[in-house]
Amino acid sequence: MRGNRGSDHGSRARGVVVGGVAVFWLVSLVAGTLVPGYSPRADYVSSLAGRGSSVAVFGIAAIAALGLAHLGAATVWRGAVAVPLALAGLAGLTIAAFRTACPLGAAGCGTPPNYAPADLAGSVHGLAVLAYEVALLAAMAVVAARLARTRPLAAALTVVAAVLSVVLGLNIDGSDLGAWQRAWLVVNTGWLVAAVLLLSPRAPRGPTPPSPWPDGRAASPGRRRARRTGPTR
Repeated sequence: MRGNRGSDHGSRARGVVVGGVAVFWLVSLVAGTLVPGYSPRADYVSSLAGRGSSVAVFGIAAIAALGLAHLGAATVWRGAVAVPLALAGLAGLTIAAFRTACPLGAAGCGTPPNYAPADLAGSVHGLAVLAYEVALLAAMAVVAARLARTRPLAAALTVVAAVLSVVLGLNIDGSDLGAWQRAWLVVNTGWLVAAVLLLSPRAPRGPTPPSPWPDGRAASPGRRRARRTGPTR
């Protein structure tokens, strides 16, 4: 029964991760089409959730789903990997809760004239984004270290994902900031899904077969022969 419970929990947690990532991308893409002038190439994803956005509810839901996906991943991995994944998830929920100001709506938010001076919510939002990236990079580093001996290719690809995440994150600026941010998020969410579906340790697939002996001990060869042949006459 323990094996079944562990397997069921792992399956549910993996479903939370995949479902959360899918909801994030689907809702953010659909919400963007509902805002006149909003450009996935030029605008932040978080602008959809901004204060003043006409689709703020959808933007908040999308970002919160991504945060929950990271929390789900923390329950799949556990141990040293779980801590930074959980922190990344909490940072994601903080990003959803503390929203930037978009006085003229989601389109062009953060650039003149649709710009507001930084306030407490905006500052917390920015710090949470930084905390998210640091936490996810820490999770990648721990996973790569764990897999270095047993699965060197997976470890190397995790390092590549970490490097790409940093490079893309540092380029989120200018007229194409939305495209850079989405490329950064593709790397991060793609690695997260791969981490729980392909890289994480698997729970036992089924229960341990019950022992045929009343005391629950494994049968010795002699006892197995006695069970097959029955008592001598």
